[in-house]
Formats: sequence, C-alpha cells, structure tokens
Amino acid sequence: MANSKINSWFATPIATVRATDPEPLNRALASLFLDKESAGDTFRHEVRIPTQVGPVFESRFDLFDWDDPPVRQLAQFCHDALYDLVQTLNGYSDEEMASFTFFYESWFHVTRSGGYQSLHYHPGASWSGIYAVQTGDAVAGRPESGQVKFYDPRGAAFMHVDEGNRRTDPRFSAIPVYLTHEAGQLVLFPSWLMHEVLPYLGRRERIVVAFNASVRRDGD
Repeated sequence: MANSKINSWFATPIATVRATDPEPLNRALASLFLDKESAGDTFRHEVRIPTQVGPVFESRFDLFDWDDPPVRQLAQFCHDALYDLVQTLNGYSDEEMASFTFFYESWFHVTRSGGYQSLHYHPGASWSGIYAVQTGDAVAGRPESGQVKFYDPRGAAFMHVDEGNRRTDPRFSAIPVYLTHEAGQLVLFPSWLMHEVLPYLGRRERIVVAFNASVRRDGD
C-alpha cells in the first residue's frame, strides 16, 4: 500500500564473516586440535555439558589464551569481526569503543559421526560465535547433517505459521533457520538465541571453534 511502512522490530542479527584465504589456517588449527584431543583429558573441559550427545570432544574454555600462532591468528580475526559488529549495531564512536574491554571464553569441538548438541543458549554473555575449521563430509540424502538450527526467540511463534506467513521475508519469519557450515566462515549471533547442532553423520571429523563474549566499559 502506498502509505504503509514495514518496520523490522524485534529482528535478530546473525552475522557471517569469511576469513581471507582460510585454508592454511584451518589446516594448522585442525592438526593442533586433533593433537590436543589425542592427549585425552589434558585439554578436555572438566565438565561434560549435558547438551552434548555422542562422540563430541570439548576443550577447556581458555582457547583464545593459548600462545599457538594459529590460535592467536583466529582469536584476532574473531575479535575484529565482533568489534566491528558491536560498533555497527550500536552506533558507537571510535572513542567509545576504545573504552570497552571484550572478555572471552572460547573452546574447540571435535565431533565424529553420531555426535550432536541439543537445544541450548549461552548465558552470561552478549554475543556468541562459531568458526568452522573443518566441516566434515557431506552425506547423500542427509543435508541436515551437522547443521546449526536457530529457533525464533519469540516463544511459540512457530505455532502460528500458515499460508498467511509461510513464505514471509526472513526478517519476519517464524520458521527455524538451518545453517550449513562453510570452512573459514564465522557466524556471530546473540547469546540468548536458542540453537542446536543436528547430528553429524559424516566420517571425517567436524571441527569448530566457539566462543562467548561479554563487553564491559572500563571501570565498571
């Protein structure tokens, strides 16, 4: 209608950022992480998270503190991407951004066939991220293998889907989003967004890095 206006209130920002020439970095990260996994419990997180099912190795949450060069490179890439996103979405000036400190907890996952993460969110943070190091194998006839499924945060919105909104613009849709990882791609999303990782069915290891970030003004 000529005089109508459609607002995108309550929209959920999900950003994707692709690393430049990620193959050498990903090879180094995959080799490092598989080596750490082979050390048994030395680098494994002390508590098995209840949402993890099947063959999923989760490291301790101090990954971005490691001194290994490929980890330092990835940590800087993730920080730069999140820094830009926070500044863009909030309209902060460079001076304001300089007064903030970003705090991270970060880890890697190695998932083998049959492993998955059930529905969850990440409390105590404002932003979360997933970086795909190695996506594993595609499985014929099973495109959902290893996909990240994001759910509409508006409670029971999915119960109100019919032909009046089934093909709505994605900004306003109530239908879950299925994201297929691409090696070298970082996905950033609000930590309160409910999501799960569907069962991975390939043979080669699926390797990702995940992190949570909280942002505080210096002195607070």
